[in-house]
Amino acid sequence: MAMSSKLVFLDIDGTLADERHEVPISAQEACKAARSRGHKLFICTGRSMPKIERGILDLGFDGVISVAGAQADVNGRVLFRHDIAPEAIDAATAYFERHGIENYQWQGADGMYISCGYARHLEPKGSAVWKNGQFARYWHLIDDIAVPDGSTLGHVIHASKGSYFSGADPDVSFDDVSRDLGEWFTLVHGSYDDISPNNGELLINGVDKGTALCDVAKDLGYSIADTIAIGDSDNDTAMLKAAGTSVAMGNATHGIECFCDMTTTDIHDDGIANAFVTLGLI
Repeated sequence: MAMSSKLVFLDIDGTLADERHEVPISAQEACKAARSRGHKLFICTGRSMPKIERGILDLGFDGVISVAGAQADVNGRVLFRHDIAPEAIDAATAYFERHGIENYQWQGADGMYISCGYARHLEPKGSAVWKNGQFARYWHLIDDIAVPDGSTLGHVIHASKGSYFSGADPDVSFDDVSRDLGEWFTLVHGSYDDISPNNGELLINGVDKGTALCDVAKDLGYSIADTIAIGDSDNDTAMLKAAGTSVAMGNATHGIECFCDMTTTDIHDDGIANAFVTLGLI
């Protein structure tokens, strides 16, 4: 008997794609096979739409949840999009400046707005993310943004998520930033642990990958019991806890496997394909 259709939500970095931004062949084939059997597959990523490579989108998905749950595109239509309040962007930007946090960005459907420090961090990465290729027109230096007299950066740009990382010896910890900006944001650990001791993603309070998963399931008429989420890091926690079935990658960090229903193999050891087989999707 064919299994009832499931909604499968996949994180990108560390889950679907590796550190070289490549999707293993086994994962590509598993995704194609699952969709051919009637399951619906969604990307559920911290990245904004302009940061997702064409090569990943072209694998074929039924929709994309982006900017950590702040936007959902389903079958080509925008189901919802949440923007950060202008005063929240201004408060956090001022906080970063005050505490010498030079590497930060604001991102959303319009692109990525980055500090000079963040631009310096990107320069050595070359064409993959910066200055050329399909992403070039979406990168904006905050210092180049024209802010009219009497206005502020927060009122000029549209963003749905922030992220930052400090220098090697920060004067504030992740917990400090989390508390100090708590009026506007929920902080989760970002993907810069190897670069900085204090790094994080700033999510709109009450909006995350978990709320997005629930909203998409409801829109498509699926029960939560028929949702599956697969992730590898702290920023997947809300999605994993919200889903009917949660899967941690073998390369998971921050102890997320402790509360997941199962752990699959490493991304380089057919993690997605093995999870799909175990779950009976393929």
